[in-house]
Amino acid sequence: MKKIKKFLEDLIFSAGGLIAMNACISFLVYPVIRRTLGDTVQGQALFFVSLANLVAGSFGSAANYGRMKIYAVHRESENGDSNWFLLFTALASLVFAILAVTLKKASGGAGIFAVTVLCFATSVRMYADVEYRLSLDFKKFSLYYVLVALGYAAGVLLFLVTRKWILIFLFGEAAGILTAILRRNLFTRPLFKRSALFKENFTTDLKLSASFFLSDLVGASDRFLFPLLITGGDSLTAVYYSASVIGKMMSLLSTPLNGVLNGYISRKEGGITRKTFIRLIGLMVGIFMVVTALSVAGSVIFVRLFYPEDLEKVRALFLMANAGQVIFFICNTLMVIVLRYTEDRNQVIVNVIYIVLFFAVAVPMVKSSGLWGMARGILMVNTAKFLLYAVIGFFSLKGDEHS
Repeated sequence: MKKIKKFLEDLIFSAGGLIAMNACISFLVYPVIRRTLGDTVQGQALFFVSLANLVAGSFGSAANYGRMKIYAVHRESENGDSNWFLLFTALASLVFAILAVTLKKASGGAGIFAVTVLCFATSVRMYADVEYRLSLDFKKFSLYYVLVALGYAAGVLLFLVTRKWILIFLFGEAAGILTAILRRNLFTRPLFKRSALFKENFTTDLKLSASFFLSDLVGASDRFLFPLLITGGDSLTAVYYSASVIGKMMSLLSTPLNGVLNGYISRKEGGITRKTFIRLIGLMVGIFMVVTALSVAGSVIFVRLFYPEDLEKVRALFLMANAGQVIFFICNTLMVIVLRYTEDRNQVIVNVIYIVLFFAVAVPMVKSSGLWGMARGILMVNTAKFLLYAVIGFFSLKGDEHS
């Protein structure tokens, strides 16, 4: 009971900070951008912020989860190994920024340099919470993300003066990075000292980056595909955002759950049985149904309050659009378990199949059916991903061994 109580306490603190950050973005930042600059610029902001989150979710999260996996196996990890990977992330940020600004053309005032900085800063901020996960100090984890939210709020004030939307997000990421630097645990000299585990650490991070990129690309596809495939896609991006944002916020709760879960299982010796895994699958299906129902109800209230002009356009989309986002969050939680207890290659296998299905099924549906095509396609491919993780996890685990 003490362990359960501590786990729930950590989960509440972890969720609290991330809820504060994402509530600030959803209830303050994007509504202010839309009221000030219109839905087209809001769609452009969603495109580039999603790019930053894609890069950070791929590389920053890989450094984070990779370090925790190395710690779980070897009971040690070094700052320098991860900092080398962050240097690699800076280069990746530049490449993605050049491609995105070139393809998108209309950037809402964000150039290559600013987008590169945003991608890299978001990656570093996302990596830096590993300190709290490794130490299981989720009170400070919560404070970390509250400070990021305050950074966003300060950025809104600057935005109202300059009308440069990217400054909002740069201020938020800077608040998190400054917090990490001042704590003097992750970013201290010698910054780039390699350990004996450097090669294994870097290889693990690269594998996870590839896996996370394939997964998160689909998660952010509603912000990427409309502008690139459909005329007037920036406005469609803003409309679909209002239809699915509550489900997406619910899916973001997987981050604190996964962080706490990963922190605990990285310290746990041994494995789990197939019987336990099946119970976890059943629990996740139940959570999916409950959270989807809550997301639909919350969407009606949210759109009526913040985007009333979109309500009639998106009311019929609420169930399908939110279900697709929630199953994505369920997949992320299942991924943490499969990552910990099976081979790294399983992540890549699942996500290669996932991305192939996405381009074969979802992309044509978006081109042919717009908003409805996006909702149906995302729900279908995320459901397929969940089933893939369940099958691979089941057959990769031992049938009757206990730790």
